[in-house]
Amino acid sequence: MYAMDFTQVGANIQKQINRKGFTQQGLADALGISKQVMHKIIKGSKAINVKELAKIASVLGTTADELLTVDKEPVPADSLNFMGSITDEKTLEKVNLIRTAIDEIHMLEELLYA
Repeated sequence: MYAMDFTQVGANIQKQINRKGFTQQGLADALGISKQVMHKIIKGSKAINVKELAKIASVLGTTADELLTVDKEPVPADSLNFMGSITDEKTLEKVNLIRTAIDEIHMLEELLYA
């Protein structure tokens, strides 16, 4: 399952930094950003886009999919805090459809860059 927030993505980036023997400063330098911005990315307080995620993955020698994947159970759609509570079945179906589409896009990206 894929991360539902930037905090989880940041934690995955930190895990890869540790595995590869990088430092936050070293990754920041390789990306051409400040250590402060790198710290915000890792803490999940700065949103990153697909290009930034791909660049981070490339520098760390991993994949965007690895940085987006979480091992635990997915967050239920009705608990997505940025949307409030979802009580309507039709809306819940739409959210799940969007999740499926995003998962398929990530799978296609992985195949494209493999």
